[in-house]
Amino acid sequence: MRQEPASPHSLSIELVGDDVRASRQAYRALLGTPDVDSFTVDNAAVRVESGEGDRGHRVVFGTDDYEATSRLWRRRGLALTEAAAGRALAEREPVGISAGVERLSHVGPDITAIDHLVFDAPTRDGAVALFGATLGLDFRLEQAIFDDAIQLFFRGPAVVIEVLVRRDAPEQTTLWGIAWRSEDIDATHGRLNDEGLALSPIRDGRKPGTRVFSVKETALVVPTLVIS
Repeated sequence: MRQEPASPHSLSIELVGDDVRASRQAYRALLGTPDVDSFTVDNAAVRVESGEGDRGHRVVFGTDDYEATSRLWRRRGLALTEAAAGRALAEREPVGISAGVERLSHVGPDITAIDHLVFDAPTRDGAVALFGATLGLDFRLEQAIFDDAIQLFFRGPAVVIEVLVRRDAPEQTTLWGIAWRSEDIDATHGRLNDEGLALSPIRDGRKPGTRVFSVKETALVVPTLVIS
């Protein structure tokens, strides 16, 4: 029997910023990393580049079977364009695929991984088709949060994807925000406060037993949450 390709299970998050230097400085402060341009935690690498044309934020999934996985995604209707050897980007969606799975480890003091990514999507069925049927992520939960909005949750090997479907969503699915996981949220809050970053107070999260705070720095490019 023919074996299906392995699911993509490492992430490269490519953000687009107006002031790349300020954004990289903000991410160095957030993650407590050395003077580098690409930032790694246990399940992802993040890089900020300047925008070109209509380019937007993108999540590129690494896979250990690039040929089989990209072929499967194309069969499922995703229009992919080869950007380089072993790297293809979707033409209309904020996703891509790359060959090889990076073995990552965090280098900062307390933020160890990305807990989940948040996307905006114009329709519920479109989000289920992209993240569930096409990318093959496990569709775990749907819930209403306001009168005109629902949350969808998909679980992948590397990270949870949350999709917010609301009446005023953009016309295309977009990467909206990043939630970072901290080993010690009090220590992280204190460290970032000492760095001079604008923070909300620590509060209880929506998920029982979690605590969160927001990092209110526009240089981070996308809304940013820390969770423990």
